[in-house]
Amino acid sequence: MRSCSESIYFIKVTNAEKLLTLLKDNSPYLPANCKSVISELEMTISIIKTQNATIHQKKQLYSDAVENLKRIFIKRDDAIRKRLSCIGAFIKEHFGKTSQEALLISDFISQIRGANRIHNVGNSSIENNINQAYLSYITQIQLFSSVITLLEGLKNAYTVLDKTLSILALKAIKKEAIEANDTVITTYSEYLLLKNNRAKACTRLSELTQEIKSLVKATSTIRKTEFRLIKNLKI
Repeated sequence: MRSCSESIYFIKVTNAEKLLTLLKDNSPYLPANCKSVISELEMTISIIKTQNATIHQKKQLYSDAVENLKRIFIKRDDAIRKRLSCIGAFIKEHFGKTSQEALLISDFISQIRGANRIHNVGNSSIENNINQAYLSYITQIQLFSSVITLLEGLKNAYTVLDKTLSILALKAIKKEAIEANDTVITTYSEYLLLKNNRAKACTRLSELTQEIKSLVKATSTIRKTEFRLIKNLKI
């Protein structure tokens, strides 16, 4: 099903409302079998307008969820990325830059930073881009979990004064990241379902318009000016 921009949906609904007004104003000239189609047209317009409002709300919720996930990983003062830099510095200082511990931590940090490189995939679908982003964050969370496991293995050798770098604090932000990522995917799935339902309703709107135009064209009682206005409306 071909997707439409928000402006196109607005134009379609606006034109459909103009059509509905013309039909109601000229109801005495319309054939009897036109009434049920007009009724469905009115109902479909109402459905799409309600869907539009819901979609805008869901889109904002999705945007907020994505922003929250970015904050957890990158933007906050205690973001995962910033904690990793401090952890890496601590390990290098206490075990040496060429130690196995330092090399392992550096490798995990490099992989986490590399997993965030989501490239533009050209003409691929939005769903594919979102899926790539989802997998990217899942990978980062898994790698971060490996960092925590490594630090737990150091036991008393890993003693930090900064409470945000403690094992307990790292596990807490990992849990927060998992929940935030799940929220992004859930919200996006709901957003996509709403858009698909609206696209189906919009297709039905176009079908109803064509049915109405055919019915109007078949009658000789409607005035030419009104018929021309109905005929020229693009929905």
